[in-house]
Amino acid sequence: MASSKGLGFAIAKRLANDRAEVVICGRNKMHLDKAVDDLQKIDGCAGDYGIVADLARRSDVDILLRHTFELLGSIDCLVVNSGHMPYGTLESLNDGDWDHSYETLLMSAVRVSRVASGSRCDEIFRSWGDIVYVSSAGVHEATGHLLLSKIMRSGIAVLAKHLADTLSGSGVRVNVVAPGYFDTGRVHKRIEALMVDEGLNRETAIERVAYINPLGRIGIADELAELVGFIVGDRARYLNGTTIVIDGGGSRLVM
Repeated sequence: MASSKGLGFAIAKRLANDRAEVVICGRNKMHLDKAVDDLQKIDGCAGDYGIVADLARRSDVDILLRHTFELLGSIDCLVVNSGHMPYGTLESLNDGDWDHSYETLLMSAVRVSRVASGSRCDEIFRSWGDIVYVSSAGVHEATGHLLLSKIMRSGIAVLAKHLADTLSGSGVRVNVVAPGYFDTGRVHKRIEALMVDEGLNRETAIERVAYINPLGRIGIADELAELVGFIVGDRARYLNGTTIVIDGGGSRLVM
């Protein structure tokens, strides 16, 4: 889901490199077509498809799932990823911002989870499978400018834990990956905002974004994709119901 660019596309590319048939979605048909074209160029490509869908719309989520089942018949791995929300504080964000964030981040995950946990679970996943939610390292911390994202994505972490319990005995594992700052469009916008708001040059703005990270750099999208590839692989069959933070050590949490 939501994989025409950024972290979602990196994950799709990683799975396609493992010869998986991949279905991705996005709101922009031009970006989506380019992403599918790039995936189909991968050696040994098993088949890659794109479906135009806006995850903030209930009808689009239904269409996405129905077409995916028509294309693949069943699902081995479901990666739930969605767009980024505006930066802002409680004072600056309006009701429209909150409503859009709720639909795009939380309810899109809820609707997909409802299908996966319902009577069609055995039909969708057969005897085993993986669900991976792409969240944010910030779900554990309440910093100001990412308020919308953190509140909604914290709910996704709870949802995933509940679903792992609900699917007990089905052979389906549910996990969350929580990335910190990665070299994607959202971070580029944050860097540009610092340049404008505080008059910083690009190098200083990048350092400001990464300063709490002991590695002193921003993550590369392929690094997150490798983590997802491991989670859904045979070497991680005992990994279930957990949230894995991948942020270079920027989180202040002990565990």
